[in-house]
Amino acid sequence: MKKYTFTLICNLFLLGLSAQCVDNGNYWNESWVSCTTAPNPNSARGNSYWILYEFHEAQYIDSSHFWNANRAGESGWGAKDVVIDYSTDGTSWTELGTFVFPQADESSSYEGFPGPSFNDVSIQKILITILSTHDGGSCASLAEVKFNIDQTACYGIVDACGICDGPGALTWYVDADNDGLGNPESFITSCTQPAGYVPDNSDLCDDGALSWVDVSKLFTDNGCLSCHGAGTAGGLNLTSYTKAALGGNKCGPNMLTGDVLVSIITIDGYAGCGQAIDAPSMNDRVGGAFDANELALLQAWIDGGAPEVCTDYCAENKIIATDYPSGAIIHQKASNQIRANNVIQLGSNVIYDAGFEIYLDADFEVEQGADFWAKIGGCGVPPQQRSGSKK
Repeated sequence: MKKYTFTLICNLFLLGLSAQCVDNGNYWNESWVSCTTAPNPNSARGNSYWILYEFHEAQYIDSSHFWNANRAGESGWGAKDVVIDYSTDGTSWTELGTFVFPQADESSSYEGFPGPSFNDVSIQKILITILSTHDGGSCASLAEVKFNIDQTACYGIVDACGICDGPGALTWYVDADNDGLGNPESFITSCTQPAGYVPDNSDLCDDGALSWVDVSKLFTDNGCLSCHGAGTAGGLNLTSYTKAALGGNKCGPNMLTGDVLVSIITIDGYAGCGQAIDAPSMNDRVGGAFDANELALLQAWIDGGAPEVCTDYCAENKIIATDYPSGAIIHQKASNQIRANNVIQLGSNVIYDAGFEIYLDADFEVEQGADFWAKIGGCGVPPQQRSGSKK
């Protein structure tokens, strides 16, 4: 919607009430003059001298400027005591206040005077009633009025966040692993981005879970495939998830449990699964070398069940210390235990879903008005071993 600064004289928006207005021009040296009172649009004002300005649609007025009657010999007719009302419908009126207008000096350099502030009120009609003039005579006059429109005001719809024509509150998703991607199952609606939340909802493994795609890259980058590719000694083939899960002719599927694989990589004189060799650790013999962070990622993958795809990942244990704000929707899963010492604020909906145990520390709190469920089920637990849930 366009916004304007309006400079008006009475005849522009009088809705046909021309008996109250004699047009002597739109400029300060040719004033509006009325020598006859008439019924005021605001019945509380009775018969009076008045001017009504009406905009084609409601406007936010922040300030005004007035030019009083200034023609030679007529400045005494100028408005002195004035009451200003405003309305959006022409029926209900709100009084802005009573004001004293200074008399013009009848000079050619007359610049008028600042009028009252309208405090950014949305207005469609402005009614000026002249209670007295400077000479106390029977004619009242006013030259020109300027209403300044607030260019920053909202002429659309203010959303729930206080933004003009804004989108309203947005949905933010928990980013537990701090990778910039959010968990589609755990989110909150908020006007501002909460700490630990992102606008993205594409992270199906927000626990930082790895898949075979991630792990196989570690093997490739660290030169493992030269010894553990197709047809290599020991039968361990790390070129695919299916072949790696077989564990070779020494380890079998136990290789992807406990710390077996990390031990094979890091322990001197150890070929894996109880087999000793007269050699340094695998990490010292390959073309590259796993650093501490890579080894931690590899162990985390195994601890999560060594999944082929990240959506099969299931953390064994979780410690939850992050408070969940009002409006949050959270679903936390673990195959064994969830331990929590956080605050679940009112208006949030939170589920803790563990395979065998949920431990709520003394600092744990659920505020009145929050919806909290503790479930024994978790991820990676056969249905026959699940014992139910409690709210």
